[in-house]
Amino acid sequence: MRKPIIAGIVAGLIIVGGVVFMIISSSDQQEAVKQGDTNTITFKSKDDIKVTADLYLTADEKAPFIILFHQAGYSRGEYTEIAPKLNALGFNCMAVDQRSGSAFRGVKNETHAAAIEKKLPV
Repeated sequence: MRKPIIAGIVAGLIIVGGVVFMIISSSDQQEAVKQGDTNTITFKSKDDIKVTADLYLTADEKAPFIILFHQAGYSRGEYTEIAPKLNALGFNCMAVDQRSGSAFRGVKNETHAAAIEKKLPV
């Protein structure tokens, strides 16, 4: 797995559209699991929630990077069809499970489940 890409991707996320995203770094990354053409990764949020995301990487490590955030009530599974198309257009992508949501296309929102388990806001 290409750890330098992850560190470069997410130097820090900001508040967008009323949704708060946590600051992460490569040292916060906990695990990465290869799943077909995607890598499922996890990293800790500022308040210690395990955030789950899928990486869709092209062969070009210097390709532009798009961070994909699902709509309310969904999961990173929302991008299982779209992200490969973005890869074909030359973009690396990361689809993130937000703290709010549910399952979509058979992909459970793991971040939401982690927040609920720790009784933290979603």
